[in-house]
Amino acid sequence: MSSLKSCGNAPRSSRSWTSSHTALVSTVMLSLSRFAFGSTAASAVVDVMATPMSTPLTETRRKRLTIDTISDNLKKMDYAVRGKIAIEADRIADELRSKEGSSKHPFDHIIYTNIGNPHAVQQKAITWPRQVMALLQLPDALGIDHPKVSELFPEDAIKRAREMKKALGGSGIGAYTHSKGVREFRQDVANFIENRDHAEKGSVDVENIFLTAGASEAITMLMSALVKDSNCGVMLPIPQYPLYSATLDLLGGHKVGYNLDEKSNWGLNMKELERSLAE
Repeated sequence: MSSLKSCGNAPRSSRSWTSSHTALVSTVMLSLSRFAFGSTAASAVVDVMATPMSTPLTETRRKRLTIDTISDNLKKMDYAVRGKIAIEADRIADELRSKEGSSKHPFDHIIYTNIGNPHAVQQKAITWPRQVMALLQLPDALGIDHPKVSELFPEDAIKRAREMKKALGGSGIGAYTHSKGVREFRQDVANFIENRDHAEKGSVDVENIFLTAGASEAITMLMSALVKDSNCGVMLPIPQYPLYSATLDLLGGHKVGYNLDEKSNWGLNMKELERSLAE
């Protein structure tokens, strides 16, 4: 915990928080540290934060969090999805909303395509998943057990909602589940893979299935496990989804880019892979 203590090395005389402020911060730090480091580290954080800070605020108090003290990898990271083009688009969108600014441009709105957001470009939602989600969120008396539910929802959506509610064990969709995801849902994924790949039934182990909140979370988890240090490299397609390069920057890994073949429908070329790896 020496690194944690070093973050608070300003003279105590320059600290301005009252004991009540300290108690609040100690509680927050304790919760975060238990989550990230375990109880031993959490105790050390409390030791650091527990001394009352009753000295009035002074102009000379040094800030703890500055551009110089944050992670060097974070400062190098470039996440183009939310980068310069998106920022400029936001600026122009603000202008379009004003009477004066709208006259500057030969268009009246911006279509954002920097992220995978089909609804934002007017793609209609798929009905069936929304019907199932609605039934999952409704209390049983107003949803799956309502006497007129069959008049409001199709039978296959009702059947699926009943199965999912049973798998959730009555806790509802707002509760925490197993860190890998609900076992029955993971079994559905395993069955799908077996059917898709014509694999032997039972050959896909449900314990090897991890459900995540979108692909970005899965990619980040996987790359965090793979990238040990700056000597580790990951081959990235060009063009690529910016999450790959941004995550590598944050982890301190090495980006090994290879070009996709536009003439072959953006296909993968082994010679290009070998060239990129050799360089």
